[in-house]
Amino acid sequence: MSYSLESCSADNNVWNHVKSCWRGQCEDFGEEFETYAQASMSVLDSLAYTPSKNAKVYVLYKTEAEQKEPLVAFQANVAFLPGFDGKVLRIRHIVMSPKYDYGEMEETGYTNILVETFSRATALGYGELEAKHVKFHFKTPADLYFFRAMCPSLDEEKEFRDVKAYGAWISFSFNAE
Repeated sequence: MSYSLESCSADNNVWNHVKSCWRGQCEDFGEEFETYAQASMSVLDSLAYTPSKNAKVYVLYKTEAEQKEPLVAFQANVAFLPGFDGKVLRIRHIVMSPKYDYGEMEETGYTNILVETFSRATALGYGELEAKHVKFHFKTPADLYFFRAMCPSLDEEKEFRDVKAYGAWISFSFNAE
């Protein structure tokens, strides 16, 4: 099993694949896909087909036996924000697949997905969406609890500085190399 992160565009069919998979998962749970995470999905749906240089939708996939399962989708954008000395990579509208949202999941599996999402989204700040700072916005208390508990560990990493948790946000800055 391996993980990969892909950006969506009108040309690559990634978002259509996500919607098709997640529609089937919603139906398996007797739920309506059209109302699934509606507030975030509407933002992601619009941006997935019209990304820009500074704002895109990304999908974290799990690949097993050549089958790609979309696990998480999120918006990533870079911008200059007040209070920061350089560009800030913001990760927002994080949506887990219906399989994990509605289904039973072991804590370890959920934690692994959060860690993969965090590490791959953070890596965007070193590359495709270059930034000096990162801000994550979390929607669920479980996610907030996990990442707030992780803050002291992040603060000890040489790559990061100024690690803060406030409200539904976690932010940190990259150390200059």
